[in-house]
This record gives sequence, C-alpha cells and structure tokens, in this order.
Amino acid sequence: MINTPFNYTGNKFSLLNQILPHFDYSKNYFIDLFCGGGSIYTNVLDKYERILINDKITELIEIHKNLIQDPINFTQKTKSICPKKDDAEAYDLLRKDFNQDKSPEKLWALMLSCTNNMLRFNQKFLFNQTFGKRSWNDNTQIKVDEFVKHTQNYKDKIYFSSKDFFEIIPKKASMVYADPPYTNTDAGYNCFWNQTLEDKLYQYLLDLDKNGSSFMLSGVLGKHTKEKESKIINQLIDDGFNYKILDHNYKKVARQKEEKTSQEVIIFNY
Repeated sequence: MINTPFNYTGNKFSLLNQILPHFDYSKNYFIDLFCGGGSIYTNVLDKYERILINDKITELIEIHKNLIQDPINFTQKTKSICPKKDDAEAYDLLRKDFNQDKSPEKLWALMLSCTNNMLRFNQKFLFNQTFGKRSWNDNTQIKVDEFVKHTQNYKDKIYFSSKDFFEIIPKKASMVYADPPYTNTDAGYNCFWNQTLEDKLYQYLLDLDKNGSSFMLSGVLGKHTKEKESKIINQLIDDGFNYKILDHNYKKVARQKEEKTSQEVIIFNY
C-alpha cells in the first residue's frame, strides 16, 4: 500500500486492506468524491481507466495536483515556507498569510506543522488549527518520494476537481467512493458539512444506484453505540443496501472512553 505524504484527519490508510477488497472493479471510471488525504485513489490507480478526484477544499486538490504534475518545484516551495518545529511565531504568521491569500503550498506547510496535522476551519472557512511543534521531516520526504514515484506511472489518467459533490455527475457508469465529513463526529473540517448536505448525499447515492453506477460510502455507525446516530447510514441500511462493519478501534485513535467507541462501516450497492 502507498501512503500519501501528509497526515489527514479521517485518513483511510489503516483501513485500506478492509475497504479495497470490497470495491467494484468492473467499472472503467472511478470517482473519489471527497478525496481528502487521497489514500483511496492513490491505491486504485492501476484498477481504472480514468480517475477523478474531487474535494470542496480547492487548495487541498491543488496539493494533490501539484504533487502529481510538478512535484519537485512544489515540494521545494513548501519546504521553504514550512515553519521550524520550535517556531510558533512563524506558524502564526503563515496561518494569517494563508487566510488572507490562500495557496496550496501554504496549506500543506500548515498541515505539516499544526497540531495533529488536522485541517480545522472556523465557520468563515478560515484555518484556525494551533501550532503542533512539528515540521517537514525525514518521514515526510520518504512519503513524498514514494507517492511521486507511484503516481508518475498514472498521472495521465488522473483528473482534478474542486466542486460540491452534487455537481459531480458521472457521464458513464462509474465506481464512486464517498467518504464525507461525518455529522455524528467532531472532526475539525466539519464546518464544510451539515445535515442538509448529508440529505443531498443520500439522494445523490440513490440516483447513482438508479443510473447504473456503483457506490461505496464510508461512515461511523452510531446506531449501535452511544455516539450520535448517522441518519444517512441508518437510511441506507434500512433501504437494504449491503454493509460491512470494519475492524477499527476509534477508542484508541480518539482516546475515547469505552462506552463511546464507534464502529467504522462501509455501505455499497453491489
């Protein structure tokens, strides 16, 4: 498995061996509807003729695009502005600069040096995560080199988009993977998400099913825990779609108490 060169909240890398065997590989086209850190699309590049990666955060998509299309220049620019791990003042200045004049290299530098490498935005969509006393390191470089080497073999089949998910309408039957922000968790990027959008996603998935595309949705199953229930998960399960609960310890990841342990689930229409 190929890891992507930045940590990302909700990253599915640790679950790839449970998720990817359940993909529908009979389709020629693949859409990563909420690509985030990109662990999913990175590891199916050899399986489909055309790959579309989409995310609402434009600068995040630009990070992926630059790493694939112009990796040397882009990594050099990012390293040159990435704060040192003991320089909180430089981090604060970079965060202010990004919020005034956004760019992919600024966002990636912030991701590499913020607390828990977590993208967190306020309701005005301004980046507000705190300094994490971390920076570009040898492990980052190893991930970059591995990612770049891998994606160069497939870059001509990768397409990039930064739209609302409901604007992505497959022209041909496709395999669509959806890993949206979860309404029943407290992830820092959930300011981009609400119940109205989740309701739209539910209808979007039903439309995919009617139109001959395959979909897989990742989510957290709150129905059988003390977490908030996920409406879309409950609806799709009640509709009779296939689902599988994954072996993933959220208690360990989120340092939650035993009674709040959540279950990761995938739901699919094939």
